[in-house]
Parts: sequence; C-alpha cells; structure tokens
Amino acid sequence: MSAFGSLASIDYTIIALYFVTTIGAGLYFRKLASKGISEYFLGGRKIPWWAIGMSGTASNFDMAGTMVIISFIFAIGMQGLWVSMRGGMCLPLGILMVYMGKWLRRSNVMTTAEWMRLRFGEGMEGKTARMLSAIANLVVTMAFLVYFVKGAGKFLSIYLPFSPEICALIMIAVAVLYTVISGFFGVIYTDVLQEILILTVAIFVGWKAFTLPDHAAVMNFAGASWSSFIPNWTAEPMNWLANPHVYQLFGLCIVFWIARGIFEGAGGFTGGYMTQRYYATKNDREAGLLTAEWIILIMFRWLLVVGAAILGLSLAMKNTEIGMLLSQDPEKTLPVVIGNGIPAGIRGLLIAGLVAAAMSTFDSTLNAGVSYWVRDIYQAHIRPHAKQKQLMRQSHVMTIVFAVVAVVLGLFIKNINEIWSWITGPLSAGLFVPIILRWYWWRLTGYGFAIATGVGLVMSIVLKVVAPDMAFYLSWIITMCCSLAAAILGSYVTGPTKRETLKNFWMRIKPFGLWKPVTKTIDAKVRREYKFKNTTDILNVFFAIAWHLSGVVVMVSLLLRKWPTFTGAIVTLGCLSVLLYFTWYKTLQSKEDARAESKEMVAAE
Repeated sequence: MSAFGSLASIDYTIIALYFVTTIGAGLYFRKLASKGISEYFLGGRKIPWWAIGMSGTASNFDMAGTMVIISFIFAIGMQGLWVSMRGGMCLPLGILMVYMGKWLRRSNVMTTAEWMRLRFGEGMEGKTARMLSAIANLVVTMAFLVYFVKGAGKFLSIYLPFSPEICALIMIAVAVLYTVISGFFGVIYTDVLQEILILTVAIFVGWKAFTLPDHAAVMNFAGASWSSFIPNWTAEPMNWLANPHVYQLFGLCIVFWIARGIFEGAGGFTGGYMTQRYYATKNDREAGLLTAEWIILIMFRWLLVVGAAILGLSLAMKNTEIGMLLSQDPEKTLPVVIGNGIPAGIRGLLIAGLVAAAMSTFDSTLNAGVSYWVRDIYQAHIRPHAKQKQLMRQSHVMTIVFAVVAVVLGLFIKNINEIWSWITGPLSAGLFVPIILRWYWWRLTGYGFAIATGVGLVMSIVLKVVAPDMAFYLSWIITMCCSLAAAILGSYVTGPTKRETLKNFWMRIKPFGLWKPVTKTIDAKVRREYKFKNTTDILNVFFAIAWHLSGVVVMVSLLLRKWPTFTGAIVTLGCLSVLLYFTWYKTLQSKEDARAESKEMVAAE
C-alpha cells in the first residue's frame, strides 16, 4: 500500500459533491454580482459582517500555508510555531480589530491603489502613487496565486490519478468558474460553506491527535525538545528546505518575523483579500466585529496543524517507510496523515475541507487582484469612460488571464516554501516602508511613495535572482533600508502634498502619528477627542495580540497535554476577554451611529 493510502468511491463522491456545491453557489449569486463592479468586487457593501469574518478565516486557512506550517512543526517541533510568525500566525489581526480595520473602512474606496487619491490628491502626485501601488499589488497577487497553485497541485496529485499541474488546473477551473460568474458575493458565501467544512476538518484532526492511544509514546519518540515552546536561538539549518541557510541565527529570524507581522498590520497591508474585506464592510463597528470573529475562528487552525504533526509522528514511529519519506520531505506530512488511519468517507471529507481551504484563498486573492487591474489601470488609464458592462467584461476576462498566468509561473517553482519565503521576506520588506508611512507621517508624498514602492519591488526581485541563498534577515534589512531611503529622499526632493488634501485625509481617517503640522489647524475639541480614542486603541492593540496568541497556546497545549501551560493560557485568555470587553467592545460605535455612517458612506460613493 502507498504511504499516502488510497481513496474509496465514497471519498471521490464527497469531493465531487463539494465541487458541484461550490459551482451551484456561484450560479445562485450570479445575478447579484452582475449589477456593476462595486457589487462584483465589494458585494455592494451589503454583505453582513459575520459572513465576511468567516470568509476571511477560510481564506487565511489556505492549504499551501497549512502544509508548510505542518512540515515545520513535524520537523522541528513547537519551534515551528515561531516560523509561523512570518504569516501563518496572522499577527496583524489584533491591529486590524482595534483600529486599522476601521481606518480602512473610513477610506471608502474599492482598492488600496484607489486609496492613494484620498491621501495624495487627484493630481499627478496621487496618480503616480496609485499606479505604482496597483503594479505592486498585482505583483503580490501573482506571487500568492503561484504559491496557492503549487500547494494545491502537490496535495491533490497524491490522491487523484493526475499530475500536480493537472490537479491544480482542476481546482483552479472550478474556483475561476464561480469567481467569474458571481464575483465577491460568490467568494464570500462559498467561503462561509468552506469555513464550516474547514472547522469540521480541524476539530476532527485535533480530536484524533488528542485521543491517540499511544500519545505518550509519540511524545517520547519526538523528544523533549519537540514539545518545547522555547526556541533554539541558534537552530541548525534544515536540510530539507530549498535554501538550507535561511534559518541560521534562528532567533534573529524570529525577531524579524514578529516585526513583519506588526508592520503588516500597522500598514494596513499592501492590498489583497484582507483589505478588500474591510473596504466591503458597512461601518466602523462591523469592521471590528468581523475581525474579532476572524481571530476566534483562526485559533482552530492550530488543532489541524499540531494535530496533523502529532499524527505524522505516530505514523513515522510505527512505519519505517513513512518515517524515511517524511524526513526527506516534511511537506508531505499532511497528505500522509490523511492517507493512513482515516476511514473512508471521513477521508473524503478531510480532503474536501482542505480543497475548500485552498479554493477559498485562491478565489479571494484572485478577485481582489483583478480589482486592481480593472479599477486602477483599465478604468483609470485605458478606458476612463467605460460603461459598467465593459468593466464587467474586463473583470471576467482578466480573472481567467490571471489564473492561467499563475499556473504557468507555478511550473518554475521547486516547492511551496520557496515562494512563501520570498513573499514574506524581501518582497514584503520592500513594500512595508511606504505602506506604513502613508498612515503615520504627513510628509510622505505620493512621489515618495511611488519611488519607495518601485525601489522595494526591484530590490526584492534582484535579490531573488542574484542572491537566492541570502539569509532571510539580510534580505529583509537590505530591501527595507533601500525602500526607506527612497521614501525619505523622494518625499523631500518633490515637495509636500497640498495641505488641504492632508487635512481632508486626516478628517476622514483620524489617524495618530506625526500629523501635528496638519492637526494644528483643526478644532482643538476634535483633536482632544481623537487623541484620547487613539491612545486607547494603542493600548488595546497589545491586549488584542496577547488575546489572540493565548488562544493559540490553549489549542496547542491541549493537544500536547501540557496541562500547566494549558491552565495558564486559558486563564490568560479569559482575563483578556473580560478586559477587551470593557476597553474595546463597550467603546465600539453604537448601532445607531453605525447605521448612520453606513448611509453616509453609500451617499458619498
């Protein structure tokens, strides 16, 4: 028998039913999405917050990322949780819940590139920033799409009698079909169904690992260091990675990964499906509520991740062939676990759940990415007077084009971790500086933003080609420093943004940071009011991140049966929940004000 097991007829039936259901959901929402590009890309800002929150969780719960994190945890134990800080832990959610989510919603735009008009004006300065932002977001979108294609193909080819490329095409064809016909409505509501399936999968795998009869033997087999949360700050290179030198000086990498998560949240991301969900919300209140739901649901990811790693260790302990296979390629841990010891029917449900995770991330990224082309390049520069029917046609065509290009580029990637390391390393580092400064520093100009974005993109690509073996932290420092220098130099050489534009921006968003030259012209009462609110938000960020991480520790320590850690984590989670109830939830916008804001935003469009 293969190390991956085989599927029964019932398994294939369940997987087929899943594909049919998602296509059916897309057809159901076709009419709603065909009214115009606002409906196609934002659902007309009519979708309830709980659905958007579930969709966001499903999109974060991607198959490729899950496979990578499981492989790290299988190979190096709980130190793999620290590696997940580079993206899988979703650290930015705490910042989004407290203040960045409502800042994004107040922008009242369709894309992050369009946001540049609000910050830098309608003139050449704003147009230049918008164009470079659109280009950067298209590059990031394509990188993520390639990453998802690679992971899905690698996983499905284990169970289906096709090559990884053909398997990826099957999944993508279905995702593209319902995304094309139903747009954001289809993405959100198919994601809701997918999230229910994903949660079922996560809980089942977690329960399976927790109730292992030989749980103690597996922990002994793994060794004491495997279940330790304390990182080995000078970890040896992991030879199974595409680049064996990336994680030398492991402790320094951890510092940069955590910094990356904080920077990503503080900057409101470069764009993509996460920001799209906040642009689609109705008001400040719902932006906060959907993120709280998002954080709670994403905690269950760790039942699947750690549970699969424990089950993989159990199989490796009992079967030498499986042990050899997983030691050579830990990225196969998840499919090996599913293929062994999981009964028919449930196995099909698990595979369908993981396919759901992959499709959710793919369709969300695809829909958000196409919006940059249609809104910020095609409508803004190629066909400024295009009618809604033309814009919809362009949306459909480019959705297919983006998917095809991603499949082709995926042929040149060796493994999942290779592309993920580049995305979370030099690429993100090169783009963080301008996306952060745009919120907090009044002196950043549209030209400075554009120059810094261009420099960051070029440097990340150059380092990928010229120095692919460069350590993560070095590539991070180089690209970030180059981008920072470009932002400052470009801003001071080109002269400040018009004061009236800056004042309008501050009055719309109410950000904190280096805004004194702008806010000194604003009514003192308004300044004091938002200074107090912003101070509270800054404090709540620390509580929210700690709340999120304590929930992760609860899930992980439960599966490890580390009862002292579990007790401390659950007490911490409870105390922080009470604290946030009074310092965050009770201070949310009232329902009446939220309804009024929703009406004002709709009228302003």
